[in-house]
Amino acid sequence: MRQMYKQVISVLSFITLSSCGKVPASHLSEQFPILRSGPYDMEFSFIPSGAFRMGSPEDEYQRDDNETRHWVRLTQDYWMQTTEVTVGQWYAVMGVHPKRECWELKGAVHEHHYPVVCVNYDEVLEFVRKLNDQTKNDGYTYYLPTESQWKYAARAYTETPYSIKGEVGSFAWYLDNSKGQIHPPGQLKANLFGLYDVHGNLWEWNLDWYAGYPKAETLETAVIDPKGPKKPNKLGLRMLSGGSWNNPDWACRSAHRFGGKPDGRFGNLGFRVIRISD
Repeated sequence: MRQMYKQVISVLSFITLSSCGKVPASHLSEQFPILRSGPYDMEFSFIPSGAFRMGSPEDEYQRDDNETRHWVRLTQDYWMQTTEVTVGQWYAVMGVHPKRECWELKGAVHEHHYPVVCVNYDEVLEFVRKLNDQTKNDGYTYYLPTESQWKYAARAYTETPYSIKGEVGSFAWYLDNSKGQIHPPGQLKANLFGLYDVHGNLWEWNLDWYAGYPKAETLETAVIDPKGPKKPNKLGLRMLSGGSWNNPDWACRSAHRFGGKPDGRFGNLGFRVIRISD
């Protein structure tokens, strides 16, 4: 199995670096997704290390000034959860449901097969800590993804506004098709890596503090494994990615960035986890 991963990685590394991120889908569709089951009915997709251009071109529709395009290199393979963490998975790990006063927020649905919402940043980190305690012998360590890990996996070797072809409503729950609420995971089209709802449904917590992007205009000057600033700026926001059910289509673009107060609980904000082999 490890040899198979090495072969896939060597092919992808050549394609990615030689084409500056523009990868012919025909070279990849037979390789991905590589899926494995995890605890509590979680499913994970293999994400090989590599380089990509984070941000967006200046002519992209509804581009924001905080999307400065720059090169990033991720040096470690990882596995990303194919869907957002569900209410059932949250309860299995934490033993309790999210704060009840948040349950009445517009759009929230608290059935066990729906994505969990109304959880703040510290509660998410506590979920990750408990998940690691409960899975000490499975050969992996679990994390909340950094913004670069999240966006690399969400882009899946694309540089277009969305990583999935077709009408936005075929792969994203957003303002025009969500009917005012979140939806169960995995109902729409996935990207090349087999990840669902990386566009729309819920904003997702990232590990980083919100901050501007660095300048790294060439592959040779790529930022290596960025984790954001060590301290928050005066806004004190954590990174959010993906857009949600009550946002317009442009807010669900791969490059779009948003920030949230770490103590915030909202009916359109959840998360997914990654894991790395020990």
